[in-house]
Amino acid sequence: MIEQYAVEVSGIDFAAAHFVSEGGKCECLHGHNYQVAVLVEGKLDSHGMVVDFRVLKKILRQLCQEWDHRVLLPTRSKLIVVERKENQFHVETPGGVYSFPVSDVVLLEVSETTAEEMGRIICQVLGETLKSQFPNISKLSVTLAESPTSRALVSLVW
Repeated sequence: MIEQYAVEVSGIDFAAAHFVSEGGKCECLHGHNYQVAVLVEGKLDSHGMVVDFRVLKKILRQLCQEWDHRVLLPTRSKLIVVERKENQFHVETPGGVYSFPVSDVVLLEVSETTAEEMGRIICQVLGETLKSQFPNISKLSVTLAESPTSRALVSLVW
């Protein structure tokens, strides 16, 4: 008897700008066309599904829409200082100083806006929402690709 099933959604994307500090340096501001894929594992529920695809896609699209065409800034970085002044975010990095309109920015509770950290946020948000609606799920994996050859994979296991 099969006890574990998996469903996957992909093709959800967003475009965003960021920079990452490494070893005292900071990359220049740049952007990616991120691609998100999600794999959900678990037992079948009373409706014969692991998770409702519509629910999964809706949650994922809402999160990606919040980040789409925005500048993603870390709030816990040791090298990137973000300060709000009226309707602007002023950002100081080892590589330069930037100013962005508040409406163009999403602050992320991370030390760096890496694919790994962003994938973790997506995984946590999805996990919290899905587990409450689908207690049968046992594992959630998020793949966040910033290019065709560079991806981060983050998993949450219950």
